[in-house]
Amino acid sequence: MKWIFMEAEAGAGSQYLVAAMSNRSAIYNFLSRMYEKEITTELLKEMIDEKSPILRVEGLQEIPDDELKNGLEKLRKYLEGLKERDLEEARLELAVEYANLFLGIKGKPPHPSESAYRSEDHLIMQEPMDEVLHAYWDAGVNKDKKFTEPADHIAVELQFMAYLCRKTAEALGRNEKDNALKYLKMQKDFLRNHLSLWISPFVKDILDTAEVDFYKGIAIITKRFVELDNSMIDDLLKAAEEL
Repeated sequence: MKWIFMEAEAGAGSQYLVAAMSNRSAIYNFLSRMYEKEITTELLKEMIDEKSPILRVEGLQEIPDDELKNGLEKLRKYLEGLKERDLEEARLELAVEYANLFLGIKGKPPHPSESAYRSEDHLIMQEPMDEVLHAYWDAGVNKDKKFTEPADHIAVELQFMAYLCRKTAEALGRNEKDNALKYLKMQKDFLRNHLSLWISPFVKDILDTAEVDFYKGIAIITKRFVELDNSMIDDLLKAAEEL
């Protein structure tokens, strides 16, 4: 995650931008998976592996953002603790937490979708979902029908950002500046008009309700990553324009 704090200076080369887009895509993909469905035993094994980037975050204490550092530390400590626990027991613990947080078992938090946070009556599948669908269509994609949650579910919105970052990296790799700028502008619009508008109250509800540090850490990382990404997108656009 160190790329977040690298300045996208004027004249930054395409190699820098490709790396930034690829890293951002990987992080958005990871966060999307955390909200998409329950954590499996296999995924837990991957996350506690010595090669896991989460457990090997170099210079964690040096990251110049206390909130992000706090989220990473909560997640890392939870995963470190799993090395002395039965993973099936941990999986069940996280499954219960997932159901409580994202499947409405306790009635709070609200549904993890943009409409639930931005519509007047906090209902799902409202106008924000229609706006999100149009953003997907403009990018030439649609939600996979196998995923039965609404199109403005947090997992889908994060996955869409991962897709846009990947398409930008691919365009840059082919020296297609116009296409790269198109996808970067889509990223900016989606961050400003969607994710950044509801991520803070969404994460607050998770932190108020969660009992396990795993999802507290994920929530904090999600909020701060989106905020930092939103603050950097103009610099990334400028760097791409100057290629």
